[in-house]
Amino acid sequence: MTKRQMHLIAYLKTGPTAQHTGGWRHPESTLDDILEPSRYEYIARLLESAKFDGCFFADLFGLYDIHEGSYDAYLRRGGQISFLDPTVVLPVMAAATRHLGLGATLSTSFHSAYHLARWLASLDVMSKGRVAWNVVTSATDLEAQNAGLDELPPRELRYDRADEVLEACFALWNGWEENAFVLDKKGGVLADPSKVHYANYQGPLDQDARAALHPAQPAGSSRDHAGRQLRSRPRIRRPLGRGDLHHPARQGGDG
Repeated sequence: MTKRQMHLIAYLKTGPTAQHTGGWRHPESTLDDILEPSRYEYIARLLESAKFDGCFFADLFGLYDIHEGSYDAYLRRGGQISFLDPTVVLPVMAAATRHLGLGATLSTSFHSAYHLARWLASLDVMSKGRVAWNVVTSATDLEAQNAGLDELPPRELRYDRADEVLEACFALWNGWEENAFVLDKKGGVLADPSKVHYANYQGPLDQDARAALHPAQPAGSSRDHAGRQLRSRPRIRRPLGRGDLHHPARQGGDG
């Protein structure tokens, strides 16, 4: 009989609760540390001690105001709110743990490929290869308006842009060869420029990524790997690991 192993990934929010809307009202719930680093250090250590493979932060690029055109209900009653940027919280959690996978939700609809590639690669290096990207295209006009747009682009256009952004990110991540650093003090050579390459990527939607990224590329990144992850289902969470990606399938709901 084949031995089966269960992988555990924690769903988190940078707010009062991640799952049950009224969970923050439990008598033993702690509320005064929502904006404190100690809260996320504690969560990270707790998950690692419980042998979780990782965690990821669901995130919204704004504050929900879709109920009766106001954010009153969300703030007054609490619930799944994202107060903090996960890319700022994750380094705090990385410093408190050694093995826990750390995932961030970042939208391809509002950020350039270079910004995304640099954020994620930097996080990956600082965490020693434990970062994952929950790829979304966003689903609300309020997020688009916070990014300077009037409304969210059509679904197919968002997914086309997501494909392009991912291709550009992988082109950027593959720009440095593993032994590019020389670190020769006596000879005065820090790095070998012949082993650093421009991405030179330009997609049909004008997503450009020409410049060479800094050397913080996730290991094992490749376009084949990206393609495999693009076909994953929205609610299937594989173990978070170095360079791992999650992307909603085109046939699934908006994400």
